[in-house]
Amino acid sequence: MELKSTWLEPRQRILQRAGKRLSIQLEREFWDQLEVCAKDQGLKLSELVFELVAKNPDTNRSSLLRTYCARWMRNKLLRAHLASSNADIQALLTTCPMPCVVITREKKLVAQNGAFSDKILGSLVAPDQWEDADNIIRFSLGKPIDRIIRDLTDGSAQYVETNVAFTRGSAIVQRIGRFCLLHRRTSTASPLLCYLDKQRARR
Repeated sequence: MELKSTWLEPRQRILQRAGKRLSIQLEREFWDQLEVCAKDQGLKLSELVFELVAKNPDTNRSSLLRTYCARWMRNKLLRAHLASSNADIQALLTTCPMPCVVITREKKLVAQNGAFSDKILGSLVAPDQWEDADNIIRFSLGKPIDRIIRDLTDGSAQYVETNVAFTRGSAIVQRIGRFCLLHRRTSTASPLLCYLDKQRARR
């Protein structure tokens, strides 16, 4: 794809909110994309930018906004891919009574259900931070994610079970995760659907 020189032109903008001002320089294309991101969330551009800067005060602002645009677009593309597949992901998430998430091979949370928000995120972050959970909380697995995918594609098991720990600072929520592939035909890039059950006592 050919890039137009106008897309690359830097543009300085001054944003104001609650008596505060931010002066930021970005390429025109990123300003356009930020407008789309803000509108998608029902926010004004200045509201979105001020929120991002407030959560990441020590980060270079231009780099922060460029990275946010890239992550937003990647998540949008992945969700569009899921929506176009045969699997009704929204129905799976909505009807599942236990906490349930969809994660990528890069260990990014891209979708979750209400039970996950209530029982896991609710123990780690405030409700107004749930949509930004993948930036706030961390999770670790009892097995490497590549091994989970390999076991699902090479074996006859319908799911792989391992420990999952969600943390924020000193707070931790531990669960047993049951992982399955959403698309077995494209296992190298396929997201994983994970059902999270309460930890059981070891026998």
